[in-house]
Parts: sequence; structure tokens; C-alpha cells
Amino acid sequence: MNSTRKNCQVTILVKALPRPSTGHSETVCCAGITASGEWKRLYPIRYRHGKESFGRWDKVSFDYVANSQDKRVESCKVLQGTVKKVGKCGSDEKRLLLEPLITPSMEAAAILGRSLTAIRPEQIRFIHRTKPASAIQQEAAAYARSARQANMLDQEVEPFEPTPHMLAFTYLDQSGARHTHQCGDWETHTTFWKWRQTYGEDRTLQMLKEKYEGEYVDKGIVFILGTLAKRPKQWTLLGVVRLDKGAYQTGFAFV
Repeated sequence: MNSTRKNCQVTILVKALPRPSTGHSETVCCAGITASGEWKRLYPIRYRHGKESFGRWDKVSFDYVANSQDKRVESCKVLQGTVKKVGKCGSDEKRLLLEPLITPSMEAAAILGRSLTAIRPEQIRFIHRTKPASAIQQEAAAYARSARQANMLDQEVEPFEPTPHMLAFTYLDQSGARHTHQCGDWETHTTFWKWRQTYGEDRTLQMLKEKYEGEYVDKGIVFILGTLAKRPKQWTLLGVVRLDKGAYQTGFAFV
């Protein structure tokens, strides 16, 4: 596989939950869109350990090589220390950037050869379930091990604290198929912890439900989904994006 070093600039749409790693410190999978309308998957990003600091709709530049362990066409192996924030996507740019990449379904995206896509979900229900104590302990231990694996260039961080609830969405895609996906969106889980400090756990979960089933549905919501490297037919929910409603062309007829 070609290992030529390249440079790229994307607008970030996805910052997924951190992954504890056995090979190196805690890593994050991010995804964004180039100015020419191509998806790019950025990995590994050492977000909390490194100097990278960016969020959704930020424009970032990075150097990368092809990922020999990941055959997905959008995947880039980001070279540590090369990620730089270079701007912000304006509110008038957002729909122009993302809407052309919206597909009716994950199956439609697969036909196009994509392992990343955006869809407009319908009949959304935000659901949550308390995790067993043993599962929380296992997650916490894995994050603690990753925090201890920082190298000389890494900033020291406290171990990432797993959310005590499984957060998920059930919804219809534009083809009418129903799906249920666990939510891997970092911003959703960060919002849970932030609101929990002020409002308590029960009220926070209710507020998240009202946010996603009410405000986001009324104004416009997009799910960003991606496949797994080792299970290319399995899609996961990586990002939950507020995007104003609007007409778009996909080249697929809704059924």
C-alpha cells in the first residue's frame, strides 16, 4: 500500500468516544469532509493526550499516510503532531458542505462504495439503559490502563470516565427501515456529564430526550454513521449533528 506522506484539510463532523488501546494511549476516531466533498476518517487522534484541540465544524489540516491495516477508502493514518486547527465552518457553509453527501440509507452509501455517510433520520427516539456495575468497572479499568501508556510527548490526563448509561437512538431511515444504534458521539456523552453536575442524572436524561426528540427534530438533525474496519457491513452511529432542514439530491429514489 502507498505510504506517501500527504496533507489534507477537512471540516470536522465527527469526534467519537475515546477508545482504550492496548498498543498506545487513548485514541479517538474523527471524521470530516474536504472542500471537494470527500469523506476522510482520521485515526489515531490522541485528543486528550496531545495538543490537538478542535470540535465539530472546525477546519483542521493534517498530514497522513495510507493505513495498511484499514482498507476503507476514506481512512487516513494521521501522523502525530501534524493536526492544526485552521478555521471554522461558517453557518452559511454547513448545508452546502454536508447535504450533498446525505444518502437515504446506509445501504445506499454502500452502493456508492462509502464506509462513512450522513442520513436524515425520522421518528427518532432517544433511549438509555443503566449499565451493569461490572461493565462500568471494566470500561474504567481499560481507560485507566490507556492513561498510563502515555509516551514522553503526551500530556498527562486523568482516565476517561465512562458514561454509566448506554445511550442509543431508534429511528427510521429515508427508505423506511428501522434501526437502533448506540450513540458513539463524544459531544452527547460530554453533555451528559456537564448537565448531570447541575441537574442530576434523571433530569439530564430527560433533557437529552427533549433535546434530540424535540429541538433537533424540529430544526433539523443528521446522523453520521460509519462501518467497522473488521466488520465492513456493520454500521455504527458516530455523530449527531444539528443541521437545518433542506432539500437535497442523492440520485436515489425514496421507497
